[in-house]
Amino acid sequence: MPPSLARLAARAGSLAHSVRRVLARSLAGYQRRTLIEWAVLTAAVLALVVACAAFGWSERADKAVYDLSVAAQHHAPSDDIVIVTIDDPSISAIGRWPWRRWVLADLIGRIAADAPRVIGVDVILSEPDQLHPEDDRALAGSMARAGNVVLPALAEAGQDGPMVRYPLTGLGAGVGHINIAVDLDGIARQVFLQEGLPGRQLNHFSVAMVGFGEPPRPVSSYRHDDQANDLGADGWMRNYRLRIPFAGPPGTFRLVSVLDVLGGALPADFFRGKAVLIGATASGLGDVFPTPVSRSGHGMSGVEIIANAMQTLQKDSAIVTLPAPWFWLCTLLPVLLASLASLATTPRNALLVTAVLLIGSLAASLLLVVFGHLWFAPASALLGCSLFYPLWSWRRQEAALKFLTDELAQLEQEPGLLAMPAGESESGRNLDTRMRAVYRMTTRLRDLRQFLSDGLEGLPEATVICDPSGRVLLANRRGLLLAPRTLGPLADMSAPRPGIRELIDEVFAQPKAGLDYWDQLRGAFADGEAVHAEPAQAPPGVELEARGERPMLLRGAPLRSDTGGVAGLIVSVIDITQVRVAERRREESLRFISHDMRSPQSSILALIDLQNEPGRALPEATLLARIGEHASRTLDLADDFIRLARAEAPHLNFVEVDLAGVVLDATDELWALASAARIALKIELEEEQTRVVAEPVLLVRAIANLVSNAIKFSPPQSTVTVRLYRVPKGLAIDVADQGRGIAEEDQGRLFQPFARLHDTSRDAPAGSGLGLVFVKTVVERHGGEIRLVSAAGAGATFTIILPC
Repeated sequence: MPPSLARLAARAGSLAHSVRRVLARSLAGYQRRTLIEWAVLTAAVLALVVACAAFGWSERADKAVYDLSVAAQHHAPSDDIVIVTIDDPSISAIGRWPWRRWVLADLIGRIAADAPRVIGVDVILSEPDQLHPEDDRALAGSMARAGNVVLPALAEAGQDGPMVRYPLTGLGAGVGHINIAVDLDGIARQVFLQEGLPGRQLNHFSVAMVGFGEPPRPVSSYRHDDQANDLGADGWMRNYRLRIPFAGPPGTFRLVSVLDVLGGALPADFFRGKAVLIGATASGLGDVFPTPVSRSGHGMSGVEIIANAMQTLQKDSAIVTLPAPWFWLCTLLPVLLASLASLATTPRNALLVTAVLLIGSLAASLLLVVFGHLWFAPASALLGCSLFYPLWSWRRQEAALKFLTDELAQLEQEPGLLAMPAGESESGRNLDTRMRAVYRMTTRLRDLRQFLSDGLEGLPEATVICDPSGRVLLANRRGLLLAPRTLGPLADMSAPRPGIRELIDEVFAQPKAGLDYWDQLRGAFADGEAVHAEPAQAPPGVELEARGERPMLLRGAPLRSDTGGVAGLIVSVIDITQVRVAERRREESLRFISHDMRSPQSSILALIDLQNEPGRALPEATLLARIGEHASRTLDLADDFIRLARAEAPHLNFVEVDLAGVVLDATDELWALASAARIALKIELEEEQTRVVAEPVLLVRAIANLVSNAIKFSPPQSTVTVRLYRVPKGLAIDVADQGRGIAEEDQGRLFQPFARLHDTSRDAPAGSGLGLVFVKTVVERHGGEIRLVSAAGAGATFTIILPC
C-alpha cells in the first residue's frame, strides 16, 4: 500500500469516527428527551381536551358547528301539518289583539267542519272573559263539538316558586305545555317533552298533538336525548330533550291566514285529516325565537317551532348526542393521531396530517347530523389538534436550537480540518445565527469530503474501500473501470453493495489465489482492537494475472479509527506491467552487455593471445582486419543500443517537419550502399502536403534502418522501393524489397530485442537484432504503427503509418 494511500485511509477513518463520536454522544440523550417531552405534551393536551369537553368550555364553538349542520340538512315539511296564522292582515281586518273569544269559536268551528285529525290552539286561555262570559260558553261549545282540540298550558314563576297556568276547565280539551328551551346564546334548538314539578309533569304540546287519537304511547319511546334530563334549583324538572332538525327557515310549513279561513277563501276539505295549529305570527304579537335556520336576523314564531317539533316526533328524527364511548373516541383519537404524526413524520407531513384531522373531525360532526341525526361536539378535538402542532413545533425548534448549539460547540473543538477558523465563531443563540454556523460547518465538511474524494480519485491505482465483511463501500474511477460489472451498482445508493469476492472473480484469471489473499487479509485484523494493542501487519501483496493477461499486484491495508479499531479494509489492484517491462529490459540489457557486447571484445583478446604464439600468429593485415571487424561490431551494437534508449526516453523533441524531406534524408545516405550492392533505389513521393509533427532525427534513423535492411537482404540487380502516400489514418511510407522474404512463422519474432532470423545462414548480414525494435519504438512514440507484408521467397514490404 503506498504511503499516500495509507495516510489518506487513516485520515478518513479518523474523521469519520470523530464526527460519529461527537454525534453519538448526545443522540441517545436527545432521543430520550424527545420522547419524554412528547409524552408530557401529549398528556397535557389530552387533559385539556378532556376538561374542555367535560366542563363545556367549548360550548359556544360546538353550538356554532351544530347550527351549521342543522342549516345544511334539507327535508321537506310534512303535508299533514297546517298552520293557521294570526297575522298582520287578520289583525287589521278583525281588530287589535286580543280578539273576542267568539272569533276563536267561529274559527275552530270552520276548521272542524273539514274534519281535521287534531286542532292545536296556541293561544293562552287560562282566565275567563269577565266582560263577555257568553263568549267563553260559545268557545267551549265549539271545542266540544270539534272534540279534537288541544290547548296550551304556560309555566311561569310565582311567589311560591314555579307554577303552571292551565286552560279553563270548562273548555274540555287536551293540554300540553308550550315551553321552548333557549340555550345560553339565546337560540332555540330543542324542547323538553315533559316539564313540571316532580309528580305533576306535563307533556309538551307537540306530544299531545301527535298522540291525539292514537293509542297511548310513553313519552320515553320517542327518540330523545337521555343525557339532557335536568332538575332545576327551584325543583322544576325537564325530561326528554328533543333536539329539532328544523325543516327549514321561517315560513317553510304551509301557512294559512285566519282571514282566509273566516272569509271562506279555502277550498272544501282543505283541513281534512290534517293536524292544524292556530298561532300568532303578527309583528309584536306572540313569541319569536332565533333558531339555527333563521335568516337575516328574523326569528321563528313559537307555533312554527311547535310544527317542527311535531314533524320530528312523527318521523322520530330527533338529533341525539353520540354515545359517550364513541364521543370520547372521536374526541381523543384525532389528538393522538396528530401527536403521533408530529413525532414520527416530518414537520410538513405532520402539518398535512393535522389539517386532514381537523377537516375530518369537522366533516364527521356535520355528516353525522345530516345523515345520522347524531350530534358529536367537535370543538374539543379541534382544539387539541390545532394546539398540539404549534406547541410541538415550538419545543422541537427549541430542542433543535440547543442541539445545534451544543454539537457545533463540540465540533468546533475537534482537531484537524473541522476546527473553526479564528474569528468565525459566533456567540448568538438565535436560529439564524445557528443556521449560519451550520452552513459554515457543512461547507467545511463538504470541502473535506471533496478533498478525501479527490484524494481517492487521484490515487494511481484502482482502489476500493470495504467494510470488514467485504462489502464494497467506495471505489475510485480506476476501480470502476477495472471492474465495471461488479462496481457498477455503487452509483445506485438503493442497490445492494457489491462484494470484494465478486470483484476478485471479475478481474483476475486466477481468482482462487486472490480469494485466499483476501481471507488472509481479513483474518489478520479483528474489529474492535484496543488502542494500545500491537497493530497487526497486513500480509504481503500477491501477484496475479488479470483477465487481460496483464500482471497485477493485489494488496490490502486496514482502515483504522482513532480508537484503534478496524473500521474497514482498503484494497488496491496495482498494474505492474511497466515494472515487469522494466525488469525484462533490464534482463535484456544485462544479456546484451554480458553476451553481445563481450563477444567481439573476447574475440579481440583471443586474437591478441593467438598473435603471441609464433606458430599460430596471423599475418598483420589479417589480424588488423579481424580486430577492426570486431571493433566495428562493438561500435554498431553500442550505437544501436544508444539509439533504442534514446527512442524510449520519456521526453522527445517533437517539431513540425516535412515527411517527404525526412524520407529523402533517410535514403540519401544509403545511395552509396545500394550502388555498392548493385541495387536500384527507387523513391516515389505521391503526396504534396506531408507535414507531420515528429522527432526528425529518430524518424530519419528509423526509415534508414528499414531501407538498409532492405538493401542488405536484396539480391544484386534488384530494386528497393521507398514510397510515400496518403491513407485514411494519415501518411504511409512503404519500404519494399525483392529479397528472400520472411516466413509467416518467423514474423512473430521479428520485433523482439536481439532476435536475428538469419543468424544460421553463412551469408547473413551482420547485425545486433535491435534495428527493427528501434524502428517499432520510434513509430509507436509518434502515435503510428508498423506493418509487414511478406512470405518466404516473395520479398518483404514494411509500412510505417504516421498520423498527420
